[in-house]
Parts: sequence; C-alpha cells; structure tokens
Amino acid sequence: MPKPSVSKTLMCVAIAGVFFIAAALLNHKYLFVIAAFFDWLPVVTKWMRFGVSKVLARVHAGLTLIAYVFGIAWFFTSWIGHALLFLELWFLAVLLGFAASIPRKVVELR
Repeated sequence: MPKPSVSKTLMCVAIAGVFFIAAALLNHKYLFVIAAFFDWLPVVTKWMRFGVSKVLARVHAGLTLIAYVFGIAWFFTSWIGHALLFLELWFLAVLLGFAASIPRKVVELR
C-alpha cells in the first residue's frame, strides 16, 4: 500500500489548479480534462490522508463532487458561469481538504 504523501498531493492539486484556471479563462475544455486527471491522481494513488476530522474529510469530498457537477455542466454547456462556480467550489474544497489533512499532533499542541 502506498504511503500517504501531503507534498505529492499538494503538488498534484497545484498543477490541477493551474490547468483549471487556464481552462476557464481560455475556454479550453481539454485543459479541464487534464486538470481533473491531476486532481484525482492523489485519490487513485492513495496519497491523500486525513488526520483531524472525518467530518471535514466528508465535507471536502462532498464539496468536490458538487464542484465537479458544475465543471461537467460547463464542459457540455460552455456557459462561463458554470466554470467560475466550479472554480469557487473547487477552491473551497481544496482548503477543506488541506484543513482535514492536518495531523492530530499539530492540532493538539498547547
């Protein structure tokens, strides 16, 4: 089983973010597909880990899926509003995922 890696996960998410922003601003849908590959790579390779809260992890997963609903809607409709809403929700999901990955030891320091 692969070892969870925060650095690999953050690198993939950063690459995905660059491609997502470029896809929305340039209206190039193939960049959305490339970005989605990098966004989901940590899930498939099991690099993701969650430390603080299972609730945050579930909210992160749910918000990511809701964001992808709008991303896929943009893919088929070409309305920029869907792309921008996807970016907003996806970014919030990234922040929640980062918060959920903080180890318990760091949170419990006094």
